[in-house]
Amino acid sequence: MKIALACQSVLLEKSLEIFLKKYITPYKQCDFVISDKKIEIEKPLFYISHRDSDLDIPFSSSSLFLKIEKFYRTIHKLHDEDESPIKEIDMEKLESKITQLTEDFRKNLIGVLKDFYEK
Repeated sequence: MKIALACQSVLLEKSLEIFLKKYITPYKQCDFVISDKKIEIEKPLFYISHRDSDLDIPFSSSSLFLKIEKFYRTIHKLHDEDESPIKEIDMEKLESKITQLTEDFRKNLIGVLKDFYEK
């Protein structure tokens, strides 16, 4: 998750920088922008305000992370809807390969243990 900040309130922006320091990136590299004002941008906007927003002021760090994670998942669901049938097919193939590998590993492990204890 990559986040850019564009806040009018310096205090809010500094607080968000402290809470989200490992997620902060420049605008061009971000997945979405957090702002305390409604702005027209090409990236998704997570809006923080006193009302009619994604997160109301005041907030706790835990509520911030919960709301941001929910927002991030929503963004990715919108982008992934076109690809979902392909991913479901790939997931089925992946699950069958994992099942086969696990079964092969189990058989090999049992064989090694039998060989070891028969000596």
